[in-house]
Amino acid sequence: MSGTLKAAFGKVNITPEETMPLQGYDPRQFAANPATDILDELYARIAILDDGQNRCVIVSPDCGLSNEDFVEVPDPSGHPWLYRGFSNTFPAGTRRSWAVAAGIAEEHVTVNATHTHSAPVHFNEKYTSRIRDKIRELTQSLVPVRLKVGSGSCSISANRRPGLKANPELPVDKSLYVLLFESLDGKPVASIVNCAVHPTMVWNSANRISSEMVGLAMNSVENDFGDGFVSLFLQGFTGDVGPLLCGPTSGMKEDTYPFAVEAGRKLRGDISEAMRRMSTVVSVPLRTMQKVVQLPTVNGFHRSHMDVVLMAVRLGDLAILTASGEIFNGYVGKIGARSPFTHTLFSSLGNGYTGYLPTLEAFRDGLGGYEMKTTPFTESACEPFTLGSIELLEKLMS
Repeated sequence: MSGTLKAAFGKVNITPEETMPLQGYDPRQFAANPATDILDELYARIAILDDGQNRCVIVSPDCGLSNEDFVEVPDPSGHPWLYRGFSNTFPAGTRRSWAVAAGIAEEHVTVNATHTHSAPVHFNEKYTSRIRDKIRELTQSLVPVRLKVGSGSCSISANRRPGLKANPELPVDKSLYVLLFESLDGKPVASIVNCAVHPTMVWNSANRISSEMVGLAMNSVENDFGDGFVSLFLQGFTGDVGPLLCGPTSGMKEDTYPFAVEAGRKLRGDISEAMRRMSTVVSVPLRTMQKVVQLPTVNGFHRSHMDVVLMAVRLGDLAILTASGEIFNGYVGKIGARSPFTHTLFSSLGNGYTGYLPTLEAFRDGLGGYEMKTTPFTESACEPFTLGSIELLEKLMS
């Protein structure tokens, strides 16, 4: 029988030390020189959870994607048989090497990119080995913890269709969750923050390194708690969710980094509000499951389907569902309403990259937009994704 949850948390600096092309916009145009172009540091934050029977690792790196292989999606021009390619963010075998360091199978490691658009295209083994070594170190420092859950609203999130800027006419789920881990004597040791918002605020110019507003908010949480506190960020179902304040299509001519700083402050305030309404929850059993769903692709694509990786972590009556694509926000309601868990958190851009997955409503609303031009999927992908996610959650609960 599963007993007390044990955990260990840490962070590793992965700020590039070499000139690097950046992933978020166009790596052919934007590269950052570490001598002149670092606005703030990048980190990989790590959580190791263990209930005596099962162990899992959550890695939350400040990066754009989490893929270990080259990925192609339709070109933004919308022309068939033209593709945009994404280099592998990490070397092949990275997730497996992190699993070995933790003494578990690869399927029990989830890698959740924060999706900052101001991070390198690729992190080589110099950086991934730092994470591996930290995981190995953390396995020796697991301690019993209690789990508290708080919820609130993300004030900086807005639907961004069809023009990649805030559109208040379209709905968006602004749910924000905070998981707070405490030692048995009540000392806060770590948190996991989950909400949906594209980190696309650093512009004019876009050749700079930044963890964006989500990383800045995590830094603030950690600084406020102090004493080695670590705060992971899990990017929500953010396919059609952008920042309320500004973005690359806002028309602003000035440096937008100050707006990213302000958005980080607002997000920090939202986190504080959620932490004021926390309750202790049962955190065991700990279980993890992975499932691959094959989703049909559009005509003119080089593959008949793409494999979307679903990964779910159970902590008692709470579940974290991660998908490998940029999942439209509307799936939160569709899946959450049928989840068997009291609390269900949704995270995208984990354990690979499979492009945008719109909802059926978005496929049919005629608004178009960047996301609809670049999705590799047809509307017939919507139901199997939804059902596959629900089936995974139900199996995790059984």
